[in-house]
Amino acid sequence: MVYNIEWANGAKCIGLATNTFFDLYEESPSLAKDVDDLCMSCPKRRECLALGVSRREWGVWGGIYLEDGDISEEYNRHKTSEDWNELWLSLTTPTQ
Repeated sequence: MVYNIEWANGAKCIGLATNTFFDLYEESPSLAKDVDDLCMSCPKRRECLALGVSRREWGVWGGIYLEDGDISEEYNRHKTSEDWNELWLSLTTPTQ
């Protein structure tokens, strides 16, 4: 299946190793925090998360680790309640 990736133009992750958002994220809490920070600063995080959920993807999508399109409790457990609050606000607050 071929996917249109034009939505990703301007995404902060373009050019990074794909494994960073899968195995490496799972294995390294410090890298996971760096990836979370990268995603929080990305202008494409809403589109990214929506695509990850709708396509039932695995790995980090929009700053949230998904397993078959669902939020993974295991790989998101490093996030604090403040992290979730900030992430939720960034995903749900209308952009100007």
